[in-house]
Amino acid sequence: MPVVKSFTRAQWDAAARRLEALPEKAAHEHRVNVRDAMKSIQPQIIDAQRKGYTQEEIVEQIAQDGVEISASTLRYAMQRATKEEKAVQAERHVATNTAVTSSRVKNGNQAKPSHSGHARAGSQQNANGGITRPERTEVQGFLGFPIRPDTENL
Repeated sequence: MPVVKSFTRAQWDAAARRLEALPEKAAHEHRVNVRDAMKSIQPQIIDAQRKGYTQEEIVEQIAQDGVEISASTLRYAMQRATKEEKAVQAERHVATNTAVTSSRVKNGNQAKPSHSGHARAGSQQNANGGITRPERTEVQGFLGFPIRPDTENL
């Protein structure tokens, strides 16, 4: 069974002070993993491929500067960098469309009359004086599409 480690607050405070006291490392000494490096040099790799160089030839050129990776590592890292870039672009697109949609929804809500003091539209008053509301079968999602709750297999 694993043992849960715990330390005193004084130990954590001492560790924090030690980390704060560390001097700044020179930028050329920072370690960068392959995936992050591919993100930064992806345009140069794509340009080299457009010039007619194969991935193996690009790997040979990179190796001359001390970065020794295989062609399959380059291929995989480029695919990951491309997928991540597409995901970031899609996220930006969704965020932009959501902002536009939400402003439209806000404007649409302002035009509706309020029913303060009255029961909701479609509600009925039962014999006991309570209000019964009809079951809602459809909800509108944030992009304006109807969302139907899954109630069949309960």
